[in-house]
Amino acid sequence: MTKIEFYFDPCCPFCWITSRWLLQVAAHREIDITWRQFSLALKNDELAPNSDEAEHASIHRDAHRVQRVIRQAAQQHSASLIDLYSEFGIRYHIMEQGLNNTTIADVLQKLQLPAELLAAADDDTLDTELQAELESAVDVAGNDIGVPTIVFTNKKGEKMGYFGPVLNELPELEESLAIWDGLEKLATVSSFYELKRARSDGPNVFSAAKC
Repeated sequence: MTKIEFYFDPCCPFCWITSRWLLQVAAHREIDITWRQFSLALKNDELAPNSDEAEHASIHRDAHRVQRVIRQAAQQHSASLIDLYSEFGIRYHIMEQGLNNTTIADVLQKLQLPAELLAAADDDTLDTELQAELESAVDVAGNDIGVPTIVFTNKKGEKMGYFGPVLNELPELEESLAIWDGLEKLATVSSFYELKRARSDGPNVFSAAKC
């Protein structure tokens, strides 16, 4: 059994595709996945709007409000992080809904969670725990990361974290398994450092619509 931690932010399309790939693979490989939160708004210091902010800062803040709700739902009601992430991801990436109060309310209703959890979206006391989640990824994989980030635990019990894999679409099953099998071998080798190439296409989130 391979133990990994998968860090997500609901607004990242590449993270969404990788998460669907991982779910596809997990049905055919022995993988113990812990789903963990990674706020891009916190990582990029974007919670307070400013005139010089990056293009995606606004949606990062919207996603951070969702992260607060996910955090509270998991803590107070033992809600599943992957179920919450999946529901928000379907609405945002596939149905093209905003990460707003209406979407939050819809997800809470779908998962039979109290509507009062919506208030958590503006509860900044939850940011301390979300910051700790972020730092747990950075401590292993380094500061130059975003999402998706996967942290592996090797046979010695050591954690080895990586940004990626970044996929521009969901592969067919055979290719998905081949990617995982190669990644699993590389990721727990102490001398392996980085593998990267330029992006030629944007993410095709609809390729992952059925997973």
